[in-house]
Amino acid sequence: MQNLNCVLLCGGKSSRMQVGGKQFDKALLPFKDTTLLEFQHAKLKQWFQEVYLSCKQPYPFKARHLIEATSHFNPLVGMAHALSALQTPLIFIPVDMPFITQESLLKLYDNRFKAPLIYLKSPKTFYLPSLCQPSALDLLQEALDGGQEKVGAVFAKIGFGVEVIESKEFCNLNTYNDYTEALNG
Repeated sequence: MQNLNCVLLCGGKSSRMQVGGKQFDKALLPFKDTTLLEFQHAKLKQWFQEVYLSCKQPYPFKARHLIEATSHFNPLVGMAHALSALQTPLIFIPVDMPFITQESLLKLYDNRFKAPLIYLKSPKTFYLPSLCQPSALDLLQEALDGGQEKVGAVFAKIGFGVEVIESKEFCNLNTYNDYTEALNG
């Protein structure tokens, strides 16, 4: 996968976590010996040619940022923006999914020609990580322009799901409890 680029999806409401009545950006939470963002970036740099951060504002971290010019919060916005800016096949990974393995991402890569968008699918159905071809841009933009913002509905319509078995690697750190479990395990 060294010939592919990766985009860490960092922006949006889903990238925030409430802890003790305050909102925190998950990307900046301590994780291992660094932040979640830096942990993910360092891990993914080993697997991809380049790792970009899709976000609303730049992070105080040396990385290639793709700044979304809209305040609209939806992963599809970040995906469309990145595809438009880079015009190359991209793998998209949420910043709050630190246990994703290279093996699972290779499943996306191995199926890259089956549809404009390839995603991992299990009984719970994951939609991110995913691999998008540049040809998915028009389909994503059409969905956004038409008010279709449910990631699952859009992916099911234009994508191909690769079957995977549910495991910890697909866990998003959506709550403080998820986060503390990830730190301990």
